[in-house]
Amino acid sequence: MKLSTILAGADISVPSDHAIDRAAALAAQHGAKLVLVHAVSNDPAIEDKDVARQLGEVTAAMHLEVTRRLTEKVEELRAQGIDTEIEAPQGPPGETVAQVAREHAADLIVVGTHGHTGISRFLLGSVATAILRHAPCDVLVSRGSASKLPFRRPLVAMDFSPASKRALRHTARLAQPNAPIEVLHAWQLPTGSWGASFFGVDRFPWSQIRDAVVQSAKHKGEKLLTEFASLGHPLHLDLVQGAPTPVITHAAERGGYDLISIGTHGHGGFRKLLLGSVAEGVIRHAPCSVLVAHGENAGDTAKFKKV
Repeated sequence: MKLSTILAGADISVPSDHAIDRAAALAAQHGAKLVLVHAVSNDPAIEDKDVARQLGEVTAAMHLEVTRRLTEKVEELRAQGIDTEIEAPQGPPGETVAQVAREHAADLIVVGTHGHTGISRFLLGSVATAILRHAPCDVLVSRGSASKLPFRRPLVAMDFSPASKRALRHTARLAQPNAPIEVLHAWQLPTGSWGASFFGVDRFPWSQIRDAVVQSAKHKGEKLLTEFASLGHPLHLDLVQGAPTPVITHAAERGGYDLISIGTHGHGGFRKLLLGSVAEGVIRHAPCSVLVAHGENAGDTAKFKKV
């Protein structure tokens, strides 16, 4: 499945440059159109006329510099044979980028983020967060060094839901041809299983609960491998006990993966990044880029559950 239109959030920061490079590589790989989106936020009103004038001059100068650099980037990408254009809508970045994505029927938004190690992983950034909340399509949070190559070691977080299966399908679009895809399922014992020890092993053996959970996961995994046998990528399924977020992020770090893919249900979406949610935890703590495969109602905040 080919990508036809890719958007990249664009300014003149290093994370943005990395995101544009990644988006350009994907556009070249798929023969897709690339749209660089530089959202121009409205400055808050300032009563002091001198301060307002000086701020306006600085803002205008910065806007000219951003336009100059992005124009040069567009010319460079067009010289490489990539169909590229610039959009500069005015308004809140998250909402305006999402609107441009709708207008272009984009398949993917690529956004850069600050921080890639340690505590700085928490610093996703307000713009990236807003785009994740409003996006009508998949979002690739580009993290780490710039790369003009497809992803070579992708890891897909799998809970066997339609959303996670969508993430697996969409990962194949971003991966290097024939690259193996690791599928990781983090399993946990049922919430009430702690009661087994209370009732006694002979009456309610803990091992039976564990075996039943593992066997169910194995059965679902075998069906998944059969269902996606024609994906064009070798698949390997790994079942690991533990809470999803640490299992996924630790596996990515230990295995040297360059992409984590995770599905989200559109109706739950990113209207608010709920503390403790698997998607939020993975995005904030991942040591590499993250693909967020949105659901059918992505970006439609009217259909989000109230929280």
